[in-house]
Amino acid sequence: MAKFKSTAEVMKIIKNKANIRNFGVIAHVDHGKTTMSDSLLAYSGIIAPSAAGKALAMDFDKEEQQRGITIYQANVTLLFTQKGQEYVINMIDTPGHVDFSGRVIRSLRAIDGAVVVCDSVEGIMTQTETVTRMALEERVRPVLFINKVDRLIKELRLTPEKMQAQLAEVVSNFNQLIDTYAEPEFKEKWKVSIQDASVTFGSAKDRWAINVDIMKERGITFKDVIDAYTNEKVSDLVERAPLADAVLGMVVKHHPAPAQAVQYRIPQIWKGDLNSDVGKALLACSDDGPTIMMVVNMVLDPAAGPVAIGRLFSGTIKDGQTIHIIDEKKEARIQSVNFFMGNQREQVGELGAGNIPALLGLTECRAGNTLSSIKDIPVFEGVHYVSEPVVQIAIEPKHP
Repeated sequence: MAKFKSTAEVMKIIKNKANIRNFGVIAHVDHGKTTMSDSLLAYSGIIAPSAAGKALAMDFDKEEQQRGITIYQANVTLLFTQKGQEYVINMIDTPGHVDFSGRVIRSLRAIDGAVVVCDSVEGIMTQTETVTRMALEERVRPVLFINKVDRLIKELRLTPEKMQAQLAEVVSNFNQLIDTYAEPEFKEKWKVSIQDASVTFGSAKDRWAINVDIMKERGITFKDVIDAYTNEKVSDLVERAPLADAVLGMVVKHHPAPAQAVQYRIPQIWKGDLNSDVGKALLACSDDGPTIMMVVNMVLDPAAGPVAIGRLFSGTIKDGQTIHIIDEKKEARIQSVNFFMGNQREQVGELGAGNIPALLGLTECRAGNTLSSIKDIPVFEGVHYVSEPVVQIAIEPKHP
């Protein structure tokens, strides 16, 4: 079960890198990514459970809340306990609109796994295909959450057998995407399956979810799900199978820890010499190596100024450290190292490799920049955008 803890307790857990997971939530627009993310947050005690799905804590920008869509990527750190082990899970919620796909691609650079959210009735849509393809190109491992299962019961009124057939078809269509876009070495390994619990079913709005592991452990069947809706006992179902147990359990089981993921991701995203000291440090994901980080997002904090958010691939990053912004050929000093929790920054002083820090003081930094304690290292490969621009605009001053 997930619970919110103090920053000091979270820092203690991340000393063991095997207990860190970095994942993102990606999907077609309005398939329920942010509602799911909010329910996970509610379970971690950061927002009230009664407000999950309505609070849109991940959509912290006023425009996002008014439009009901995600425009920016939002970071949060969750805590999850499974079989006596505590895990720190860095989660990024991304936009679903095709207009903001550039932000999705940059987010993928910071994570090792993705939960692809899919509507049970609409199935695999165009943007589901686009974001899954982006994830596979970045060597980010996908798992599947089939959302809005309540629609199959309340709108389509399906029997348990027909419901399972419909869900199996969604899984089959998703695996076709992996067959089409995954590299040969990952094609079979990364296909999702109901049997190994890399597929979870549920309703993010109602805050319940099940997969094979949860069904076996708690004795829940699809008939129980249908009964919960027909007899208006959904609250009992939420108590027996909370969304976070199934989704975060799936993330811990199928997504790699940072030290595992860098073995196959670094050769894809960093084109320097892997046998050099820097290359070896990146592949080791060691706290003792040189500090190397890729910035994936810049957020403007009204009080503190620009905040650089990214993935720390090697070394330890500390308050007051001087760092080279390789692409800009400039030096900068880090004022403070922070963790994001919802839209709140927690100052932590220092963070080790495998985490997603938020840094203050780097006014010259831009999204996509490589930061390093060593001068003149090869930069991380540029992010490739899948979609071409739809509109081009030229502007000129009226009174130059």
